[in-house]
Amino acid sequence: MNKKQQQTVGMQFLASSTTIGASQIIQSNGSNLMDFTQGMLTGIGIVGMLLAVVTAGRYNKRSQ
Repeated sequence: MNKKQQQTVGMQFLASSTTIGASQIIQSNGSNLMDFTQGMLTGIGIVGMLLAVVTAGRYNKRSQ
């Protein structure tokens, strides 16, 4: 994996973890909209992290 690919995967992982962190900061206070927003942010963060791991695995497999 070259430097640009490492930076791309790293930034994707960082953005996903930041999204999950933001979703944990939100307090719903019983609001359905805030619950939905928190769930969407968490889901997007998890999918982004999985995508970063899969992408890193593909880059490593191709480089060998």
